Amino acid sequence: MVNKTLKFLLVISLSFNVTFLYSFLMFPNGLQEKPETNWSNIFPFHKVQNGNDQQASLSVENSETSDKDQFTLVKARSLIKRAYLEAFEVNEFVRKYFRKDLDLTKKAALEEDYLTNYLPFNDLTRKMKFVVDVIHNESQKELSDLGNEVQSRIHKLQNPSDCKTAKKLVCKFPYCGFGCQHHHIGNCLLAALGTNRVMLVDYSSVPYPGIQKVFLPLSDTCAMEDLPKQVDEWKGDLQESYEHIQVVRLDLTHETSPNTRFKGLTIPKFLQEKVEFLHDDPNMWWIGQIMGYLLRPRSWISVRVQEIKKKLNLTHPYVSIHVRRTDKLVKEARKFEIEEYMDPVVAWYDSQVGDARNYTKRVYVASDDLASVIPDARNKYPNYDFVYNTVDDKKLLKDMKQTVQSRQTEEELAAFVCDLMILSESDYFVGTYSSNVGRLITQLMHSSSDATFRSRSIDHRMSYHRGLPLTYRAVEDFSGGKGELSFFAGETIVLTSFIESPSYKGFGRNEAGQEGSFPMHKVEQMLTFVQYLALNDTF
Repeated sequence: MVNKTLKFLLVISLSFNVTFLYSFLMFPNGLQEKPETNWSNIFPFHKVQNGNDQQASLSVENSETSDKDQFTLVKARSLIKRAYLEAFEVNEFVRKYFRKDLDLTKKAALEEDYLTNYLPFNDLTRKMKFVVDVIHNESQKELSDLGNEVQSRIHKLQNPSDCKTAKKLVCKFPYCGFGCQHHHIGNCLLAALGTNRVMLVDYSSVPYPGIQKVFLPLSDTCAMEDLPKQVDEWKGDLQESYEHIQVVRLDLTHETSPNTRFKGLTIPKFLQEKVEFLHDDPNMWWIGQIMGYLLRPRSWISVRVQEIKKKLNLTHPYVSIHVRRTDKLVKEARKFEIEEYMDPVVAWYDSQVGDARNYTKRVYVASDDLASVIPDARNKYPNYDFVYNTVDDKKLLKDMKQTVQSRQTEEELAAFVCDLMILSESDYFVGTYSSNVGRLITQLMHSSSDATFRSRSIDHRMSYHRGLPLTYRAVEDFSGGKGELSFFAGETIVLTSFIESPSYKGFGRNEAGQEGSFPMHKVEQMLTFVQYLALNDTF
């Protein structure tokens, strides 16, 4: 009975996606019309094969297409990616089901072999991933060019030719962890870009000695020493009265800090025409640009990262996991067992084009509790190679069973930053978005590419501290049952939390103020574009 139920689930899920995708591609204007789009020119489905050697060179055969074809292509790409993501999540769900109900927790090898033979749709999932990779490869150059332009504009703002006459925004932050600190600094940089001011950071409130030794300076031409002794406080969103004031201070040390319309989940208006087409999650790409600028490592850190990767034989493809324990478990998050991190890891390796067993299934582990995480992982997953940034196993207990305070020394900060870089350079990342560092890693991944399918949170969805609330538009009617939120197509829904389940659900409220859960596939995220003064001209 169990097997029949699971087979039914798999067949229905994939059949729905494939059928829906096929119908849209063949009849983009409805079943009553004949297809007008020449798909062989727009998208090379005939080239999607099993061979790995085609992935690097395969490209979309470009031809002159109408605006209508271009719009249809964007929607088709979105459907392909959605179908792949759902197939991947079904794979992951089935693994969780068997691990729980068949008590195979300590029999990882048997579980892997059994499920590999049981899941005949793995080959389809791999082909779908191949197509998704093609889509991302096609947009990568334009996305890189756009990112370079944004970085250039941030650098220009932060390095005025005459610092004495430049308008400035100086920020002070609360005493908190590394990820928390840098999300606050990110908020400050967003405000600086929005008001066309050089951002300066008061590092006296940053609890990490040596932080300026591991990252490049935020400005080469301005420093805190250039500020006058008395500066005006930012009381709220900048008004006309602030325009003539040269230096303004933004104090972010408490929750009631002044508000600003330049915040996380707002995107500069000048990016609107391009980023929506090039990236699956424009909000993530934009925040990735902010974090990418703030966390530019100095050359000696980059060298150390390469040395660590060479020592560990850490070549692509590899997966990384960030296991947050210690102080995070006091009140902010629950403890997740290693199996919960490894379910998506196993599913990812199975989804690779070709036979995943040809790879060394290597997992880079970063944790504040490696002393317990590494032995547990190696015991339960003997077919995986777990590596980490330390000299040898004998030093594991001494070096890595850390307190929060010990992570704040200069050497520990350097080791942490190396971890951060290695995690963000992995082919696939699994962590928790309840952790500021987990979110930071994913944001860095988006700074250089579309990492929508390269990261996975096992608890929360992505959010941004003090950013706009996640807002969605209903794409179709939903009549909810008890505890569920009903809405009509076109309604706006503010998301308040996510509910983890085999298919994702959200919890939010509609325009009438009613609250309840709802299926996420019934809604689409709304984007907010704002005029950033430092970025107000187009390409």
